[in-house]
Amino acid sequence: MGETNLTRADGRKAAFRKLLSTEFYLLLFLVAILVVMRVAAPGFYSMNVIMTVLNYFSYLLIAAIGMNLIILTSNIDVAAGAIISVVAIVIAFVGKTGAPIGVFMPVGMLTGFLLSLINGLFITRLKIPAIVATLATTQLFIGFLPLVVEGSIYDLPATFTWLSFKAKLFGFLPASVIFAAVITVGFMLFMRYSQFSKKIYAVGNNQHAATLSGINVNKVMVAAFMIAGPLYGIAGTIIATAGQRVTTTMANGFEFSIIAAVVLGGTSISGGSGRIIGTVLGALILSIISPAMNYIGLSSDWSDAVMGAIILLAVIVSSVSQLTKKKGTIAEVTT
Repeated sequence: MGETNLTRADGRKAAFRKLLSTEFYLLLFLVAILVVMRVAAPGFYSMNVIMTVLNYFSYLLIAAIGMNLIILTSNIDVAAGAIISVVAIVIAFVGKTGAPIGVFMPVGMLTGFLLSLINGLFITRLKIPAIVATLATTQLFIGFLPLVVEGSIYDLPATFTWLSFKAKLFGFLPASVIFAAVITVGFMLFMRYSQFSKKIYAVGNNQHAATLSGINVNKVMVAAFMIAGPLYGIAGTIIATAGQRVTTTMANGFEFSIIAAVVLGGTSISGGSGRIIGTVLGALILSIISPAMNYIGLSSDWSDAVMGAIILLAVIVSSVSQLTKKKGTIAEVTT
């Protein structure tokens, strides 16, 4: 009887710890933001603002899911923004030829796949640290664009913007949101049930141990970049088709928002732990904060500062959590 009561107590404690997860606190923070905006600026909930937030959230989330896989393997990709910029220009070139809109997404995904594959091969074949390799390719991609395009591609046909303005479910819900929802559900199932996702977590936790268990670490890392590439391509296609002019710097710096969404969502920057649902909440919070602060009259400088503080806090919490887990593991081993 005593053992049964102890087991039940342990079960309740485990359930309580699970409740007080990163995602739980993010959800509370998100609700608090929404309540404050409801009281301070009710006009923020106009359909126009909501659609703008949802559109930004959709392509940020799609790219962040790809980044999440890379960070889980204990790598990082600071070339994501440059890749998305290249994708946008490629899509514009295709649109300028009068090609049907149905080819935009496949072309964008293929472009993202190839460019992201280059990063993966640099890291695994040449053994270049991820931060160095992707910084180098960022400069390569950004430096290449002005050689083929003078600033921007403009006067694109009106049909070019169909995906962003005409493709809507029920007449108001942007297609980009549907894409994001389908991709999110698909990857949540993938990360929960696939054997490959277990390899991703294993590689991020301990590459040496993963190798000893028979996992090909390099293949897993390259695969993470190969999966992320098409997701960048989808995000780039959505961004490109938001207007009839596409610039070479369209997504420069966007990689920081992508990484921020992942880290804010609870994924450890050192790899090995994190969930898609956290990335969803992180992306949604970042998508709301900037327009919310601008809406209540604060400058973009304040918006950037607040977002930076939130991200820094998330990194600190993640680091403390990792240290606590390590201490707990050491304590269990020594006892």
